[in-house]
Amino acid sequence: MMKFKLTILFFLTLFCTSCFYSKECKFLWSSKISDSLFLESYKTIDAGVFGEHVDCYITDSATFRQKIGFRDEHEFFFAKKNGNNIEAYNTRSSYIFDTVETKTLSKADLYTNHYSDSSCLNKIPVFGKNTIRCDSDYYDASAYKNDDGYYISEIQYKCGNEYLNAVYYTDSLKFRVFIGVYSPGSLSNNYSAKFGDDSIFHFYNVEDKLKVDTVKHVTYLLSDLKKGGLVKVCK
Repeated sequence: MMKFKLTILFFLTLFCTSCFYSKECKFLWSSKISDSLFLESYKTIDAGVFGEHVDCYITDSATFRQKIGFRDEHEFFFAKKNGNNIEAYNTRSSYIFDTVETKTLSKADLYTNHYSDSSCLNKIPVFGKNTIRCDSDYYDASAYKNDDGYYISEIQYKCGNEYLNAVYYTDSLKFRVFIGVYSPGSLSNNYSAKFGDDSIFHFYNVEDKLKVDTVKHVTYLLSDLKKGGLVKVCK
């Protein structure tokens, strides 16, 4: 019985692997490095949701084509000509959160800024200006509970073809403070708030910034690459 189960497991594993794993070679794109040199990318392994493997070649399209690197689905690959050298780079990108502005409010200030209706016109936010031009078409876009026990909520307003979110900080009972206006999809004006140990309410205007790190750098002699000949990738 155990042998039968192991056999079934083996075939199921083999079947699933064949569903997601492919070694079919596929040309993806070509980009220009210089007047006579091009970087070509070929997908050589496609494991579906488990990732992919892309081989990168430099070529003049006529006399030589040589592999100078590879990347997976998490990386970017690029190359540049530097005299008789070819500089190849693997990079990874990520976002960092940069607080560009902070403000604090006491509990008394918080209650002064409080309002409870759903109208947003003529209200002054903690950060920036109120750019919402109408309040006739809106809906509750999101709400989540902070670590401090209070809530960040957003109401999205549609004014013509423009969508803008009003961001609030609230306890859902006694106060609701208008923090600022967020444009959906923007990397700016990602507001947050926190009730601190100093019994002061801290408000943050956060910007998402792209950070690019070089994880690998290899230098090749162009003269050596030309000696390798014209390799055919997908046979």
